[in-house]
Amino acid sequence: MKRFFVPAAALAFAAILFCCLTLSRAGAQSTQKVQSPTPAQQAESQQAAAEQQERIQQYNRLVREQEDKAKRVESLLERQEQLMTKQEAAFARFEKILDTWEQQQKQYQSYLDTLKK
Repeated sequence: MKRFFVPAAALAFAAILFCCLTLSRAGAQSTQKVQSPTPAQQAESQQAAAEQQERIQQYNRLVREQEDKAKRVESLLERQEQLMTKQEAAFARFEKILDTWEQQQKQYQSYLDTLKK
């Protein structure tokens, strides 16, 4: 039992030592990344922010244009509906006049048929 205990303890000690060294390196690398950004990185982030702001403004402009177009389409549709209502009324009036004219033609034809030749 003792002959397995010594290599197991040595192996465990080596593993702990390896973990400590690895974690200290990882911690040192992470602290380097947390440091303040360089002027180039700051300029790049400012440029990205400016581009994002420009895209937002362009999006807002496009949305306003779409809203304006939608309002124009809505007004055109209302006008079209009014014109269709007028056209339907005029067509109903025309049909009434045509029916009256056909009735008068039938009456006149029946009158002509009753006359002697």
